[in-house]
Amino acid sequence: MTKKNLVRKLTYLFTAIVVILSFAFIPPKPDEGMYPLSDIRKLNLTEKGLKISVDEIYNPDGVSLVDALVRLGGCTGSFVSAEGLIITNHHCVFGSVQKVSTVENNYLENGFVAYTHEQEIPAEGLTARITVSYEDVSQEVLSAAESVDDISKRSKAIADKISEIVKREEAKDSTIKAEVSEMFVGEQYVLFRYKIINDIRLVYVPPRTIGEFGGESDNWVWPRHTGDFSFVRAYVAPDGSPAKYSEDNVPFKPKKFLKVNAKGIDEEDFVFILGYPGRTFKNMPARFVEYHYKYQLPYVQNLFSWLINLYTKRGENDPEFALNISSTIKGLANTEKNYRGKIQGIRNLDLINKKLEEEKKLLEFINSDPELKQKYGNIIDEIKNFYDDVFKSGRRLLVLNFLRNYVTYYRLADLFVDYKNELFKGESERKSIYKDLNKDKLIAEIETIYKNRRQELEARIFMKIYGDASEFDELKNIEPFATFKELANKEEYVNKIFSETFISDKDKFIGRLFDLDYTVDKSNDELIKIAADLFQLKNEEQKKQQLRDSKLNILLARFNEVKRIWLNKSFIPDANSTLRLTFGYVRGYSPADAIYYSPISSLKGMIEKSFDGDDYKIYEKIKELHSKKDFGKFIHPKLNDVPVAFIYNTDTSGGNSGSPIMDAYGRLVGVNFDRCFEATINDYAWSESYSRSIGVDIRFVLWVVKKIGEADFLLKEMNVNL
Repeated sequence: MTKKNLVRKLTYLFTAIVVILSFAFIPPKPDEGMYPLSDIRKLNLTEKGLKISVDEIYNPDGVSLVDALVRLGGCTGSFVSAEGLIITNHHCVFGSVQKVSTVENNYLENGFVAYTHEQEIPAEGLTARITVSYEDVSQEVLSAAESVDDISKRSKAIADKISEIVKREEAKDSTIKAEVSEMFVGEQYVLFRYKIINDIRLVYVPPRTIGEFGGESDNWVWPRHTGDFSFVRAYVAPDGSPAKYSEDNVPFKPKKFLKVNAKGIDEEDFVFILGYPGRTFKNMPARFVEYHYKYQLPYVQNLFSWLINLYTKRGENDPEFALNISSTIKGLANTEKNYRGKIQGIRNLDLINKKLEEEKKLLEFINSDPELKQKYGNIIDEIKNFYDDVFKSGRRLLVLNFLRNYVTYYRLADLFVDYKNELFKGESERKSIYKDLNKDKLIAEIETIYKNRRQELEARIFMKIYGDASEFDELKNIEPFATFKELANKEEYVNKIFSETFISDKDKFIGRLFDLDYTVDKSNDELIKIAADLFQLKNEEQKKQQLRDSKLNILLARFNEVKRIWLNKSFIPDANSTLRLTFGYVRGYSPADAIYYSPISSLKGMIEKSFDGDDYKIYEKIKELHSKKDFGKFIHPKLNDVPVAFIYNTDTSGGNSGSPIMDAYGRLVGVNFDRCFEATINDYAWSESYSRSIGVDIRFVLWVVKKIGEADFLLKEMNVNL
């Protein structure tokens, strides 16, 4: 053996030993996952408990359960009849129900049932999206990035190429919506084609005391007794093509609809979920999680908590305001509590340090091999330096975005500054909404903004966001925050700004917006001056962000590449609102020492909670039926009661709301609607010991439809024989 070969063999042996030792220090990886369709066949689901073939779940050459799935707004839904009937969550249609409700005719509080197609009400703003096909376009996307010399333009080159692909695909087929999703940053991009259904109508919505039983007190909590379900129907034009609402439209005929298992599930049964989970971050480095933990999560949680209290108090003696703001409060409250759970989860798991330790072991592995060291030796330091720069910006863009989102007058001031800046450009170079030919659209948008303003709250919300920002290390020395921080009477200053601004007058605002002689520089309006300063800051931060995105595109691709070498396996791409499968078992858990939660709740528990009142206000007929033990065929034999909800150890996230929970035979046994508080951390990490998702039991759904809604026609339509 030559000396060269001996050295090579010893190097390989040393590397193998390091790999083995490295694995010994890796935290155990649970069988987690939100699996893309392309990975389903790798799972050996039969061994896990599936009783049907994988082809029955997903078959690109035929009809399968996937064809019964829809992405419904930001949620998931599934077809449960041949007539386009969709089951989803109550909270997924909450906003649509609120929009068609009035104080006098409050469907949100009282529920809604359409006994005929003619009685169904359009669900304003709700659309359904069906996955038609997908294909990998990574090579085409990344080739555009590789041709760019300036790294700061890399992310824009990728975005432009994605836009080009989308336009090309939609030009080929006007009936589909194309979308290119990033599966792994800087590595994998997949083109999805969707059929869009624009006419969605409300069919059955339970009363709020059922659909939202427990309110925010029980949100992200187990045990749960919430009937979080609703039914809507999809409509299309008579020729089957997508169409906006019309009396001539007909119910959509899905390729596939789910069969209902009215007998439901039991503890330890195998279940699986198909759905459209939102964004997760399991593959991100430690410093990404640290940024969220130190900056984003606590800031958003604090602000949203404050806004919830403000809006709630404002609506206490104003039923119309309370109704109109209800959907906003619900959304804020859901995020606020979710972020509290995430903060607690990251802290309790010591997740940042665990990831740092994992990255330390990864670096040791890299340094053990000369070739790997040469290629990846600086990757951990590069990631650290990258996030050092991110930390310097901190909450800057968050603050600027929240000012626009929650302070109407600031949003208008920002629009004013933006429009005046665009006037310096040629007509063809301006943003679309600011082109002369779109003037009427711009005016209509402005009028809508004024219509939705809450004038009496403007100054208070501005004071909260602006005042908090002036105390942040990353903003307190930047104008105009620096000046504001030193003011003796900040509240008086803010009130004066909002009482004197011309923005309070819609006609004056529109007049000055289109007055070419009235420039930002000539304006003495204090709110316009603030918006001008912050507009410049926003542009600077957005340029930094664009450069960071380009750098991160390269960094994360290399980071994930070497992690695969280290672990000697591929791993699942983070969720990104594309169709995924997750599976598990109906199973209880222990959230804390000496506490164990069983996995199925019942009507008995709902009634026990009802004596606490407030969020636990119960629909009175439920008590009456329970006292008579009028359970019909919807009884759980072991509980001798109607099961309401159950938990299971699947890997779910936001966007999985409304996802069908299916048994081993692919039959509908529940509707996913939440996670336990400990499982809010799922977006960053998953564990069998604490990750539990929550679904409403199909038996409770059917019992409510029959006994409360007296909507037997729905049971018949779903082929539920009783």
